[in-house]
Amino acid sequence: METTDVSGPAADVVDRLWRTYAPFQRGRSTDRDLTTMLTVLVLARFIDSADDPGQELVKRWSRAVAEAQTGYPPLRDLKDALFLASRHDRFPVLAPWNPENVFAGKGEAEDLPWVAAFLAALHQPPAAAEAGLEEVADLLLERYVAESAALTGEYHTPRTLTRLLAESLSPQPGDRVLDPACGTGGFLAAAARHIAQQGHVDGASFEGYAMDHRNPHVAMLNLALHGIDRPLVRASDPGSLFRSPGNGMAEFVLCNPPFNQRVQGLEHLDWPFGPPPESNANFAWIQLAWMRLSEKGKAALIMPSGAASARGRSAEIRKAILAEGALLAVVALPAGLFSHTTVPVHLWLLARDKSLHVPVGETQSVLFIDASRLGTQAPRRACELGPADRDRISGRFHAWLRSPRATPDEPGFSCSVSYDEILENDGCLLDPRLYVAPAHEQPTAALDTRRLLDGLAKLAESTAGATARLSKSFDRSERVARGETEAPRVPLRHLVEGTAEGLREAPGLLLAGPSGSLIRADHYVDVGVPVVMPKDLTGSGFSTSNIRCISERQALGLERFHLRPGDVVLARRGELGRAAVVREEQHGWVCGTGCFLLRPPAGLDADYFAAYLRGSEARTWLETHSTGSMKMKTISLDVLGDLPVVLPDLATQQVIADTMKRLDENERLLREQLALTQRIRHDALDGGIIPAP
Repeated sequence: METTDVSGPAADVVDRLWRTYAPFQRGRSTDRDLTTMLTVLVLARFIDSADDPGQELVKRWSRAVAEAQTGYPPLRDLKDALFLASRHDRFPVLAPWNPENVFAGKGEAEDLPWVAAFLAALHQPPAAAEAGLEEVADLLLERYVAESAALTGEYHTPRTLTRLLAESLSPQPGDRVLDPACGTGGFLAAAARHIAQQGHVDGASFEGYAMDHRNPHVAMLNLALHGIDRPLVRASDPGSLFRSPGNGMAEFVLCNPPFNQRVQGLEHLDWPFGPPPESNANFAWIQLAWMRLSEKGKAALIMPSGAASARGRSAEIRKAILAEGALLAVVALPAGLFSHTTVPVHLWLLARDKSLHVPVGETQSVLFIDASRLGTQAPRRACELGPADRDRISGRFHAWLRSPRATPDEPGFSCSVSYDEILENDGCLLDPRLYVAPAHEQPTAALDTRRLLDGLAKLAESTAGATARLSKSFDRSERVARGETEAPRVPLRHLVEGTAEGLREAPGLLLAGPSGSLIRADHYVDVGVPVVMPKDLTGSGFSTSNIRCISERQALGLERFHLRPGDVVLARRGELGRAAVVREEQHGWVCGTGCFLLRPPAGLDADYFAAYLRGSEARTWLETHSTGSMKMKTISLDVLGDLPVVLPDLATQQVIADTMKRLDENERLLREQLALTQRIRHDALDGGIIPAP
């Protein structure tokens, strides 16, 4: 499990490396040192992991290590090794600099006197590769920023903060990630790390711009150590970026831009929310991030706390951002997160189109989180947000995205605030501390019960809204039913084959899950690709509470049974008629032995078919034609093909499917109300309203 503590193998390696380097800092220019350190790590990683790095390259590297271990300067062999590696078609850094300049200078050994000790320490146990070069690179960068006399030219963002932003946005394999002020590449590295935990990094793309000319090389090396092959980071400046913002192509923008920067000529540019003041480019960066997002994109930016309450033109821009529906959340972060500044900061979370990220009808609010009291402050060190702190912040944000109305406020930590309430404050103020209610002392049972009652009231509101939507959907269904002629009953086999009378459209696919020999009991693992069995099918989707998994390697051999969005998974044994429609969340899962997989043809709506299967007519037919015992009924693929399906036209199917989804939503909310009511009853009798003895 990831930790921010200064302990563990990677921390031991960095401490060892730093002790060899620190004595050589005084009396010399150290501007090149960070680039040289990361280059050594990249070379070590490449030679250790490449299938065929080349005999001459391995020879040069081995000789450099041997020289370093005797105390002899290894710079010439390192220079030759880097030259050979950079010509290799699989070397992960396609750098625009001359490789010879990394390990060479006017005096060579005199310019880099620490390299021999550094390289020798790198190969002492535990080796850096064993400790994890990604973690070593992160810790080494932080150590350099905290203890080196040389600065990186832009404020270094601590990894606990870069990981918070990555976890809050949650990029996935294949996404495009941008940092327009990337510094040493920390945000892009954190995004790559998060993506690697979800799948493979090589499907994603990463784009970065560095405001300091020294940082593109450092950032590219850092990203290469995080598994990004041939990353490209360009040197730029704010004026150039603002004048040429580019097209909205990024799914995610993560950024810690320069604060309160003065940039001239901003008022003449085309700004979506209004021209920012020339004296302060904070809102230029916010608008740049928003413009670079794709339609479904989200952005996370570190902003000085003053941006939430600045007057004048900044206040007008905040109003425009709110009116556009671009603002998702603002998080007040603890002080002292940065080693070189004590400026308090906020996290702003934006969306290009908010309606694509929150439920319909719940877009008119903003989540405010006051995390200023979180974090751990060690003596003479920056404050750190640990994994539990980050989980609390990102977890509340993700819960709020699923349903702002159903996410209860937490005094002292978070609240969801309507646009109207925000606009009541003169200047459209966005400081979370203005909205989050102060925390009470340890709540009594009565106060806790009151909080639950508030949650019940909100659930009741959500249910009332769902009932209203259900009523409208039923009205549409009734109008369609009155105008519809009697729908034919078509055997499922004819639908799938595309041979049904009057239905000559693209055929579908119907197959049984893999046999027991393809997925045996010993194939299941704790973490991997989920395998759907009948027990995992619910009335309105998939249950993951007890779902079992197989390894990704095992799943690759079962590609035929992989689920795609729009597929329908049916139970072939047990309670027949159970079915669920595959959504994006289940993409790539595997249909299990006890299920059928239907890929509907063009004329059959997946949600309609799943609802029809759960109806009494289909269930009665399936039970009548099943075999097996009363407790374990089974239907064969051949018999399932004879299932008569009532088939109205596609538009009618979709109207019926919408009504059934509204019913599912209503049922879910009612069940949540019932469960919460039962909990309130228990808590009330356990000290909530009963006087204590």
